[in-house]
Amino acid sequence: MTKRLSIGIGCSSRATAQDILRLIQSSVAEILPGSVLATLDRRAGVGAAVSASLGLKLMLFSADTLAQVPGTMIHSALASSETGTPSVAEAAALASLGPLARLIVPRQTGHLCTCAVAVLV
Repeated sequence: MTKRLSIGIGCSSRATAQDILRLIQSSVAEILPGSVLATLDRRAGVGAAVSASLGLKLMLFSADTLAQVPGTMIHSALASSETGTPSVAEAAALASLGPLARLIVPRQTGHLCTCAVAVLV
């Protein structure tokens, strides 16, 4: 069976693509072929820059969709008040792979950004 990975990211409007790339590089051991990058639709611009740098497909989700995703481990009051969902990185990673996905790297925090990794086997 082939593993599919998704890297979910969340970030402040002040975060740069370099901030996010540094966090991903320190949090993800290996980016497998066919992996995806997923985030909140309001972060499409920085998401596109990061996904292009990594050669990944970008998937965008609304806050309403992310707020409904089961299986997240960390809930942020700040994310909830700013975006309308208590989890961006974890929820985006899980949402992009569907209901059978599971987190393998819970939310990691970097400079103005977060990332999490989900897998589907």
